[in-house]
Amino acid sequence: MNLKYIFLVLISAMCMRMQAQIPVNSPYSRFGIGLTEIGFNPRYSAMGNASIALPDLSGVNLSNPASFALFSETTFQGSVFAKSSQLLSNTGETNYLGGQIGEIAFGFKRTGSKWGFAMGITPESIVGYQFSSANVVNDSLNANNSYTGEGGVNKVQLGMARTFILYSDSTHSRTHTLSIGSNLNFRFGSILQVDRIVFDNTSVYNSKITKRKTFSDANFTFGAHYSFPIHQRKSAGKVSRSTWFHLAGTYELENNVNPDVQNIRQSTRTVSGVELAVLTVLDTTYTNLSFTLPQKIQIGAAVSHEFKKSGTLSLSASYRQQDWKSIENLNSLIQVSNQSFHNSTSFGLGLEYIPNANGGENNYFGACTYRLGMKSSETYVGLNGNNIIQEAFTCGLQMPMRSSKTTSTICLSAEFGTYGNAVETSTKENYASFLIGFKLHPFERWFVQRKYD
Repeated sequence: MNLKYIFLVLISAMCMRMQAQIPVNSPYSRFGIGLTEIGFNPRYSAMGNASIALPDLSGVNLSNPASFALFSETTFQGSVFAKSSQLLSNTGETNYLGGQIGEIAFGFKRTGSKWGFAMGITPESIVGYQFSSANVVNDSLNANNSYTGEGGVNKVQLGMARTFILYSDSTHSRTHTLSIGSNLNFRFGSILQVDRIVFDNTSVYNSKITKRKTFSDANFTFGAHYSFPIHQRKSAGKVSRSTWFHLAGTYELENNVNPDVQNIRQSTRTVSGVELAVLTVLDTTYTNLSFTLPQKIQIGAAVSHEFKKSGTLSLSASYRQQDWKSIENLNSLIQVSNQSFHNSTSFGLGLEYIPNANGGENNYFGACTYRLGMKSSETYVGLNGNNIIQEAFTCGLQMPMRSSKTTSTICLSAEFGTYGNAVETSTKENYASFLIGFKLHPFERWFVQRKYD
């Protein structure tokens, strides 16, 4: 596979991602600022988003800035996201299909350096829905209420990290290491929501309410990662295999967001299938609104074990907490009936297995990486005072691109889960989402230092 063409495709995709949002078609994205429990890194998405503690030596882990000092070489990576969902309600069953560009990231690292730098863009929330309901106004008049929305909030990250060697043993092998890093996060995006009431009597004007919210602001994330060996087996004065333990955590500061909100209320008519505005009742832009995205805390732990003959097995777990219930202004800004905001928590657990990291010309599948995981989340938004719950099982595969003559890989992941309210079971969403990603390493010569006599 030619890396030049993949590189051009992903750069073009990044430009498209900056210009437009492609909806994922989920009715639960109507609440708050949209869905926030989506992972766009194929490796960690396949492991239940347990991404905080397990280092990625061949790629960029944007969820923990401390990991930027841990990858081994300059990397360019990206992903494409697709989702198929089925909404079950008292009125029947509805199927949705959508997708969009996921994360785009660059990681810069000179071989042997203790410093690492990374930058990337990833969606932080996604809004995409379209549904309707029929109502009887009186004996001679019926109405159809329709609701559509699209957009979301994106996050651009620019960060750096450094590794400190706390202890080296007699084999000069790095044992106890501490990495710390920080990110500058810049958020931007917009959410467009359109509510319509269409009557079946052409002599009655229809109603259309359009709301567009535009976001832009910045804050910081700080991260730490600590690694040490639980057990090491030495042979001829060298470490032949070992078991490593990893601890990590991140802290993201509160982010004061000052959105611009445009509110347009119109009376409309439909002529030959075309919606025409008859009267604009209200057209106002509000610029003095504000709300605060709450601080976010993430902690995680991971264990990696090298087997005697060959193969590496890693187990990773992470926990995230974010308190949205104190965000009073958000309810007045995002006006949806029966919605409420809560303390959001998420737990992820993942398993990763590499049969033979060295592979071999005749053992391609031995060099692949296999992943499984699960996650359970209480989302930040609820209906009638009860959290919307997300539960999912995940899996994935990472394959080396040997024809490229580099260490580049293709990453695949799948997630099968549900969204629903634990108390009100009349509405439930079953979904399957998929990620296709790339890790490209054609940059080995970027940081080569030549020496001359």
